[in-house]
Amino acid sequence: MNPIFSRTLKALCSVVVAAMLSACGASSTVDPFQPTRVIGLGDGYNDITATVREGSTTDTVVQQMAAYFGQSNVVSYAGNGKKIADLASQITTATNAHAFSAGDMVVITVGTHDVIDGTNLTTAKSDLVAAVQSLLDAGVKHVLIMPVLEVSLTPWGLTGNPSFSTTATNTFNDAILAVLSTTFGGQSANKVIYANASGLTVAFRNATSIALAYSPFTDTGFGGTNPACGSGSVANTAWLGCDAPSNANSTNVNYTTMLFADGIHLTPAGNRWAAGFLYNATAQGWR
Repeated sequence: MNPIFSRTLKALCSVVVAAMLSACGASSTVDPFQPTRVIGLGDGYNDITATVREGSTTDTVVQQMAAYFGQSNVVSYAGNGKKIADLASQITTATNAHAFSAGDMVVITVGTHDVIDGTNLTTAKSDLVAAVQSLLDAGVKHVLIMPVLEVSLTPWGLTGNPSFSTTATNTFNDAILAVLSTTFGGQSANKVIYANASGLTVAFRNATSIALAYSPFTDTGFGGTNPACGSGSVANTAWLGCDAPSNANSTNVNYTTMLFADGIHLTPAGNRWAAGFLYNATAQGWR
């Protein structure tokens, strides 16, 4: 082979290989999403004003999510007992306080009380789609939605309402997944994440109905009818709980190792546990 041609070919190959490696590197080192603000909407899982708290900065799902993304600027417009129909007013309140932007991450925890009250699925789906669309229209590019945990396996579902359907939660989650997938595909697919496939719902069922070895929550009250605070048979709209182990249901309760604070709601430790699964769901596109 002509020496000049050989050197030229080698040089050309080196350039091509370098370019290919550079391209591969660029695709694998995309900067992860760094929110400028984390906003909570929905129900008690995100209610940072509730009295059932340890007093830490990660007591709720939305606060823990903010911590995972390294953001201390977290606000929440969620409230205990709220349903999907309440999202519209929460979004309006949030907009009036501070306009949404592309740097916002919105964490929505909602649907538990829709399942409990038997909200019409068609209405629930329509209201949720409208709420998410309004966020996207306002410039939000990162919306994370938590699935409903199996209501029949909560202390309230086991004690206060023993006839509660074991299929209601699955039916609701499946319907929400279907409508979100259909409506927000294409360009919006990477903006809206419904964490129903994150493993949270399966882990919740295992931990509450099989053996404590399936979860980090080891106290005997976990997963049964004796939550850390209050009574498991309390009406679903009540937020009893307690704000410290000394105010717990039992003098031997370790508040940090129990999942349920009362009949429906999780302890701060439970909220953090749930948030871990939601964070894992963001690996598909946000980090």
